[in-house]
Amino acid sequence: MSGKKEIIVGVTGGISAYKTCEVVRYFRKKDFGVTVLMTPEAQQFVGPLTFRTLSGRPVVTDMFAENIAWDPCHIALAEKADCIVVAPATARSIARLALGLCDDIISCVITASKAPVIICPAMNDNMYRHPAVQANLKILKKFGYEIIGPVEGRLASGKRAIGHLAEIDEIIRAIEKTVR
Repeated sequence: MSGKKEIIVGVTGGISAYKTCEVVRYFRKKDFGVTVLMTPEAQQFVGPLTFRTLSGRPVVTDMFAENIAWDPCHIALAEKADCIVVAPATARSIARLALGLCDDIISCVITASKAPVIICPAMNDNMYRHPAVQANLKILKKFGYEIIGPVEGRLASGKRAIGHLAEIDEIIRAIEKTVR
């Protein structure tokens, strides 16, 4: 592997998935290697082609897709990562990670990796405040994952409340600090 830093960006199914495009664009311009992983739900908000164009790499949506070099996809990605960020991180993806469920490409890569993990929650304010979500975030913090946000802002419902994805600049700064 070259000296280029490798960032894995996991995109889950929240309306703010489109904002993650700016994170990918920024790090590609800085000559980082960026690989995007998407859940099926994320693909309802932003298509893989958008992230493929921005990253210059194929987007991984299925860990069982054919791989010419035959490398177990999630292990190969986990081993090359210098940082893994999940933005947006839905209540479902947070629960999946807290429980150690490895049933999608993002949770498998994170569980198989020793790289630092940054979680960027974004969801409805009632969901964010739910005791289960708060308990799961505490578990992720105990794992050593960095939690960025959420912040107060305009939510998909139209109301202004906590649950808005952290500002992209804040997410970028956290990633840069991690990969130094």
